[in-house]
Order: sequence, then C-alpha cells, then structure tokens
Amino acid sequence: MANQDWPAVNLCVIEGGSMRALQTNLLIVQVSALGQEPPQSVEVRLLESEQYEVTSINPVVVDGLDKGPRKTTFIVRPNRLGEVTLNFKVADAVRTLYVISQMENPYTFGEPIRSDRMFFGRVAERSEIFRGVTKANKQNYLITGPRRSGKTSLLYQLKIRLEFPFVALMVTPESFGHQHHEVFRGILLRLRDQVFETTGKELPHVDWYIANASAETPIDMFNYYFEKDLKRAIADLSTISSQARVVLLIDEATFLLSQSFEKGVETHDSRQEFLRHLLQAFDRVACVLAGTPQILRMTSVTSPLYNIFSGIKLGGLSRQETERLIREPARSVGVDFEDEAVDRITELGGCSPYYTQALCGLSLESANEDARQSVLLPDVQQAAETILDTLDYGLQSVWEALEPEEQKILAKIVKEPVTVDRMNQDVISRLVDMNLVQKVVRDANTPKEKTFASIKAMLDEQWLQRLRV
Repeated sequence: MANQDWPAVNLCVIEGGSMRALQTNLLIVQVSALGQEPPQSVEVRLLESEQYEVTSINPVVVDGLDKGPRKTTFIVRPNRLGEVTLNFKVADAVRTLYVISQMENPYTFGEPIRSDRMFFGRVAERSEIFRGVTKANKQNYLITGPRRSGKTSLLYQLKIRLEFPFVALMVTPESFGHQHHEVFRGILLRLRDQVFETTGKELPHVDWYIANASAETPIDMFNYYFEKDLKRAIADLSTISSQARVVLLIDEATFLLSQSFEKGVETHDSRQEFLRHLLQAFDRVACVLAGTPQILRMTSVTSPLYNIFSGIKLGGLSRQETERLIREPARSVGVDFEDEAVDRITELGGCSPYYTQALCGLSLESANEDARQSVLLPDVQQAAETILDTLDYGLQSVWEALEPEEQKILAKIVKEPVTVDRMNQDVISRLVDMNLVQKVVRDANTPKEKTFASIKAMLDEQWLQRLRV
C-alpha cells in the first residue's frame, strides 16, 4: 500500500485500511524515518481531495522520529465507494497511500435486534405489554408468532425500556436446561446477577438446597426453598424501591411448555404448575412468554397456565412499517432504495421482518460491490435467488413441521387462491397465524362476496414451486 520510492520518511497504514463510506473513520498512520541521519520531527499534511474530507487537526507534527517509528492519527470521511487515494505532504514530497471505502451494512437477519435504533414496527404490541407488566394490577402476556417474526427482538425492546424499579430477566430455557430445578434455579441466579448489575446491590446467596438440586431432588422441597429465596430477594429489592417488580421475559417458551411423557403416557408438567402458582402468589412478579403458535395448544384448557395470560399475535409488519425498515437503515449509511426495489422487497418478503432484513442486507451488498449508493431492482432479484439457494434447509424445516392437512392446503394455494369455507377455515387460520398465508376478500358487501387464501410472501411461493408440492 505504500510507495516504495520515498526518500527520508516512510508512511504506512496501521488502522483504517478499510473504511466506512460517508462516515467518519479513524486513520492511524505509522511514520518511520529512513537513512543514517533521521529527522527529529516532521510535518505531515493530508492533502485536500474530492474523494474524502479530513475532520481532524491537519497538518500534524510528528516528534521523536530519531528514536524510532511514531504513529499519528487523522479522522477521515470517504465521499465515495471503492479505492480511495490519500495524498500526504511530508516536507517537500508527496506520499500516496490507498484505502478501501465500503458501505456499512446495517441490516441483520438470523439474529434478534438488540438496538433500539434498528427496531421498526410493533409499537402497539410493545406499548400494550409495557403498560400491562408495569401497572399496579399486573397483566401477564403470551406472545405468539412464527419463527423469525420478531418475538425475541420484541422481548429485547421490552428489556431496554424496563428500567429499575422493574428488573427484567431474559430467560431462555435452553440456556438453563429444561428440567424443573434447572429452569427455576436459573431464574434465581439470573435475578441476582441482574439486580447487582442494575443497582449494585448484592442479593442473598441462593439456598444450598437450590444450588445443589438435581433431577432426584423432591420437587415440593425444591419449590419450598425457591419461594423462600424469592421472597427474600423481593424483600431486599423493596428496601431500594417500594415499587420494585421482577418481569420474566421467557423466550422459546415452546420448549418450556412441551408435555412430559412417561412410558408413552402424558404426565402433568410441574414447571407449568409452579409458574402458575408463582404468578398468582407474587404480585411483584410478572411474566411475558414468547413462542410459536404451537404454544396456544400447550396453554389451552388442559394446561395449568390456561387463562392467566393475555394473548399477543405477531403477524407481518404493515406496509408502512416495512417501508421504514427498508429505507431508514439504508439512509443512515447514505444509501437509497429505488421505489421499484422497495415494491419488490415487499412482494417477495410479504412484510416479514426476517425476509425484509435478508433481502435488504443482500441487496445492499450487491450495490456495494458495484460501488453504488442506490439499490436497484436487479440487486433485489439477485438477493432473492441467493435466499432461495442458501436458506433451503430452513424453509424445508418449516414445511416439514406442518401438519399433513396444512401441507395439503398450502400445496393447493400455491397453484391458485383457495376459497375459505367452513371445511378449511380452521386450517387456513393456522397458516395465517404462521404468516404463510393471507386472506383476501373479493366483491365485499355484495352477494358475490368471497374470501380467498393466497401465499403471503412470494419467496415462500417460489420455494414451494421449486419443491413441486
């Protein structure tokens, strides 16, 4: 990267060889003196150019070169994508270095959104849950939605907003284990950590009986000591604030609520029974469960958790929310999506948060490769092909998780819209809850009025056509 025919001073990039276009970047340059009599100091100026702006002190004087290489810094904002030429004036000579300027990709798919700035939509759902878990007469919630509909991201947004005196605990049964003692011990340990992190107060240590519990530990004894520890923890929190409340944000609750079987016979689930007891016995403990639509069957009339949660269903985003998700992150890095590209992303993704993020992220990468600051329709088409080729396994798993009657209806809808009637309305409603199907009413308010079901996301439709269902 450095010119090899430099007389007295050599420059090389230590940090900043790859920069974010249209944003300020730290550039660290190492300055080395050559020859038998190195200068003690030298002035280094980064010359003006249409390719970049310098927003730091310029020029800079580098001292101590007679004692060895020294580093100096500049703040540089590239105005273009691709290779950027940096011309430095050192004494009477010009030294040239090259860096690469790339567009930062703000889109994330496959991982939950933890940043408040990058979260779009779900305002009504978020506000309702926030009000419910913080009001004096608490309300517990059950969030349902298909995989990658934004359930985990919504829980993270709640956690961001639930500041003390509310102590929000993100709980994933997978991180603790699924057994009774593993789940509830994990909650106590997470509570101690969160309280210390939030307030600096150290809660009493978990009881020895809880800390050393195993699958052989009698559940009634475990529950007794757990309640004792929880009461102590809440009493300690009350010394800080009389309004202190613990809010459990339990993700992937489908695993937590799966039924237990012994020798092929369904048994009662102690985890569900104890969770119900805790939520009814402790007004200082609220809970938000999140899981796939399958969880609705698990919390039906036969479940101990029946009728103690208010339901929140997550479908796709609205058209307006989807357009914001497409355009606003791109604008933050100086990129525009052409109107045709926005329309195509909406059609392909069916307003799914996951598909929208994936299509936007891959489309922006395509524009970045061509050093463009606008995303065009061909970029979106290429992104769609990439998704269909690389996400085949994920789509296959969704298909295989469907009931046979759901697969049968979906296969029919791929060929042409299906009229919704009394025979298929329950199955179609489940597919709507999974964000796979949408209902369209034709000839409304006339004798010919009919409701049709069609595939919501064109990506799903194209994949099913490839599958030849």
